[in-house]
Amino acid sequence: MTESGAGPAVLVERTGAVGRLVLNRPDKSNALTFGDAQLLKNCLRELEEDDSIKVIVLKGRGRSFCSGHDFDDVVETYGLNRKDPNGRPYRMSVRERLVIDRRLAEEYMAFLYAQKPVIAQVQGAAVGFGMYLTELVDLVVCADDARFSHAEQRLGFAGNTWHLNMQILTYGPKKVREMLLLGSQFDGPEAVRIGLANISVPLDELEATTEKWAERVARNPKDALVTGKAVHNMAIDSLGGTQQFYRGALGHTLGTLLHFEPDEFNFFRERRDNGTKAAYRNRDATYDDDAVS
Repeated sequence: MTESGAGPAVLVERTGAVGRLVLNRPDKSNALTFGDAQLLKNCLRELEEDDSIKVIVLKGRGRSFCSGHDFDDVVETYGLNRKDPNGRPYRMSVRERLVIDRRLAEEYMAFLYAQKPVIAQVQGAAVGFGMYLTELVDLVVCADDARFSHAEQRLGFAGNTWHLNMQILTYGPKKVREMLLLGSQFDGPEAVRIGLANISVPLDELEATTEKWAERVARNPKDALVTGKAVHNMAIDSLGGTQQFYRGALGHTLGTLLHFEPDEFNFFRERRDNGTKAAYRNRDATYDDDAVS
């Protein structure tokens, strides 16, 4: 778990029947470490088990909702910056990677299968981990200028993801292939149009709108909310929800063991040679339209 200048990476707040999970790394655009993701799941469980809470709002402090995983932590966790005893790049075993990736799968599953409704309040960037959260919660209220994308797919996944069945249900198979193969960015109104978000509003109306939606959801009886969510979860599971997350864990392990041809963009090599910011810049230049001659 990381600490920001204002406390832990995830804050838990309560107002009446509304609980809030607040991502608290604004200086990192709320990019989360692996430890932060585990903390987020634990905080979700805390609010699920609090009988006074009827609905949960997931939000981020600062300019962005969540820009994904903290890449420095990814490098450390997977041992990408280590050497073996012979001085060669360290290569983590498949079994070690699967332990990490199965834990990630369970953290994503926690939001899809939460016992109480979860509303995401999205401003700024929602990428990678942040994008997955918006796809897995019950409702999404976003700002018109929010920036959604599966840019993480440009790291060498190209459609290899955790919850493909939910994405196909949300967008349809052709749109999913477009989103995952191109990794293009889109805004709040487009998120509503394709079915990711429920409503898009000007940024200065975002919090008030989210709170209003949470208050409206909380008018339902406690037992009805929990029972309704349980039936929803059973429907998702009948479509292969849980199985897809475990397939996704294996897929992520395989996806992080790719072989790159000499002429293919390799983010990890770029980062090693030129630094993280340059690697992200060169990645997007490789995939964006204006980079194609």
